Amino acid sequence: MSFFQSTEFYVILFLAAMAIVAFLAKPHTVGPASEYLLGAALSADDGTEPTIAVDCDESGTVWLRRSGIDGVDASGAVSAKIVVKGFNITVYERITPGNYGDSPVDSALFEFDFLAAERYWLRYESEATNSSATLTFRNTPGYHAGAILKQ
Repeated sequence: MSFFQSTEFYVILFLAAMAIVAFLAKPHTVGPASEYLLGAALSADDGTEPTIAVDCDESGTVWLRRSGIDGVDASGAVSAKIVVKGFNITVYERITPGNYGDSPVDSALFEFDFLAAERYWLRYESEATNSSATLTFRNTPGYHAGAILKQ
């Protein structure tokens, strides 16, 4: 009787297959998360519905525009905590409405100059409006993506 037809051979083959499956099923290590605190440049645009848009330029900078902000004037602020873990980005928005009765604003622009030329998954969360949006984008020159904030 040949070794390749024995029970021991099939047991060894089964254990090797299980080891390969276990190795492939192991989650990838992403490493520690990086956090950034950013302030936005405010402007009065067209008063559209609450959306986010991502634009990538030639220098590798990613511009995140939040439109449809309600109840904020020029004395207020929109800031964000950005958590980057691997290729996953979570943006936690914070809105300070202002109280001086200045001209109203409805758009905030964030500059992400810390991202590599990769494909990213982004989740945007606005606690003030209890809404969020998700999108994927690739940080390559000229890339544009957008999503509507939903509750």
